[in-house]
Amino acid sequence: MKMKQVLSLILICGLLAASLTGCVTNVTGGLDGQTPTGDGGSAVTPDVVEDKTDLTEHVGIRVNYAAGNKSRTITYNQESPLTLPDGTVVIAGMLKPTWSYLETALNCDITDVTLQDQKASEMIDTGSTTNFADANLFGGNSIAEDLMYYGTEGKFVDLGEMMAQGYLPNFQRYLNENPDIRDAITAYDGNIYYAPYIAELDTFARVFNIRESWVTKLLDADGAAYDTGVDLTTYYGGFYVGDNVRAGDNGGTVTPKEGVEITKRTDQSIIELQNALAVKNGQTLTETFVQYIRDNYDYDRPSQLFLGEKAAYDIDELIALMRCIKANPGYLTDGRASVVWPMFTRQSSYREDLLRLSTYFGGVKCHSADSYGSRWYIDENGDVQYTYSTEGMYNVLRYLSQMEAEGLIYSDCYDLTNKTNFRSTLWGTDEGESPSFGFITFDWHASSTADSLNPDTVVILPPVAKVNGVWQYYIDNGRAIKPDGWAISVAGNRTEAELHRSCAVVDYFFSEEGSTLQNYGIPMMLEAEPYVGPDGISYPKFNTWTTETCQAVAKGDLSTFLRDWIGSLIPVGFQKNIGFEYQYTSQRGFAGWELLQNSTCTFATYSGGELAGENPNYQRMVPPVFSLTLRQKDAVAENTTMEQDDVVEGMFNIVRYAARGNAPDSVTIPADYSQYLAGFQARGLDSYVATYQQAYRVMTGRS
Repeated sequence: MKMKQVLSLILICGLLAASLTGCVTNVTGGLDGQTPTGDGGSAVTPDVVEDKTDLTEHVGIRVNYAAGNKSRTITYNQESPLTLPDGTVVIAGMLKPTWSYLETALNCDITDVTLQDQKASEMIDTGSTTNFADANLFGGNSIAEDLMYYGTEGKFVDLGEMMAQGYLPNFQRYLNENPDIRDAITAYDGNIYYAPYIAELDTFARVFNIRESWVTKLLDADGAAYDTGVDLTTYYGGFYVGDNVRAGDNGGTVTPKEGVEITKRTDQSIIELQNALAVKNGQTLTETFVQYIRDNYDYDRPSQLFLGEKAAYDIDELIALMRCIKANPGYLTDGRASVVWPMFTRQSSYREDLLRLSTYFGGVKCHSADSYGSRWYIDENGDVQYTYSTEGMYNVLRYLSQMEAEGLIYSDCYDLTNKTNFRSTLWGTDEGESPSFGFITFDWHASSTADSLNPDTVVILPPVAKVNGVWQYYIDNGRAIKPDGWAISVAGNRTEAELHRSCAVVDYFFSEEGSTLQNYGIPMMLEAEPYVGPDGISYPKFNTWTTETCQAVAKGDLSTFLRDWIGSLIPVGFQKNIGFEYQYTSQRGFAGWELLQNSTCTFATYSGGELAGENPNYQRMVPPVFSLTLRQKDAVAENTTMEQDDVVEGMFNIVRYAARGNAPDSVTIPADYSQYLAGFQARGLDSYVATYQQAYRVMTGRS
């Protein structure tokens, strides 16, 4: 299911009229009826409520939005002034254009009281010492759990209570239309204390992007002069081997799109065939693979195993391709490189994307949302379970270690001290004096298929796999509610007028006009006529001033331009719209959207979808954060060390060293799963899981 939302353009005169009459958007009625309350909680989203929004009185509003980066706050902090299309000049210290426009739209003065370089967590810690009295609105990245907790402590306004009184009508409507979001942001006491930043829900998030020409050059060229100088040492023993061969009922036939079936004819293992070669160089590995494809599939060209709508490769076949790439650096780069890297993450801080390959090793769960912090899955009984401690994940780490030992993963991916953008390096330096070359990454495809990065990159379908007990195409990475947003301070709203105007500010970004402002910028940045996306839906269209200015000041990065210069896409409470991403996607990126949307591939969602298989909750994403009581927070802090950074570091030590047995003396690698699990149990795994299970049961009304 795709969420398709049509956003209208903002008309300045219409908003001015609205501000004079005292109503931004009059919304009454809902879709889902009365929401149950917790103990002492208020009704969150009543069916019908009078809209009491009144903008006639001019009110001052103080905002504390911290991002740890002064370029990402609501104040303009660029060194060079920005001249808007109407001649207005924005200089350092002024509000960014989106927020100046908001002042007019809502008849208020906005004062940014943020310490401009302060991290959101630091802002919360400081604000809590004064009961958050220094601002009307507090927001930032990765603070949703804190906003929920301090809300239950009486520090932030219960938005449900304000809805019941006739305020926040647009937010109320949004929650009524999206009950899964409402449930995910409801605190343990049944109330809602913050408005979240919500990504483009019900669309694919990150996907597999590759260099297309490398696949065709390797697999489709007759009489190719493959490299013979690189002799690969193999460590990977294969997943579809032994009793798990991919044939017959275990994956012999898959359906990439309606009306198309692809059947693997034999029980051959390409990994075993390659491992049996006496010499494993670019020529022998690739010729063996090409023959294997011809023996097992009915493609017109061998590259179709990976490219296009009939792709039906599995994880072993992907690793076999990576081996061919690793052993053919000179052939693939026309002699420009002696080393190439088959797989990489965008940067080291994204290294946990490597763990997402777990889906293709038998459906092992990793992140049940587009967040590295979502290390939970929902089992068949409706309880959350921790993913990183499972035997399946331990096995995946061993497989990744075997890939690492063969040089298939970019070696710098694991080092958090390395801040390089590997995607820019491995895809963006082909024509440079010292080029570096990479093949595949799992990332956002609008940016990964950008013409300015590399004109050869395309989206491919994911590997086929037995996911949740059924052979299918699946990406366990749907777009998610982010742990970002903002809340209204109780102490900071000293008058009734301030409280009501704070509600209007939060509510505005859930109106059509406010959503357009936050997603696309001020009206003078947009064309009069809309833009039609690849889904056939109309969206606001950026004008030439926007694209040209973005190119001049932000190197064409529209997202950065909107955030750092204009003040839109700031992750306060709003629903991000897919039309923005469509609009700066290359034609190859559009082809990627069409490939995915026309395929049978499914992905994780909050509703759970209709993914076939054993666990009815397999496809369901966990909430962005869990609402913990003070006792539960203390239990996590006092009884566990599960959230320390070295948990993940220990996992990547297995990837680095297990296969080759070359760990430094200071690093201990678990010899088997029992030792791996014992390490988590020593950190308080059982108490940690029990605490979060209890919290999740409360959030889902099962306690």
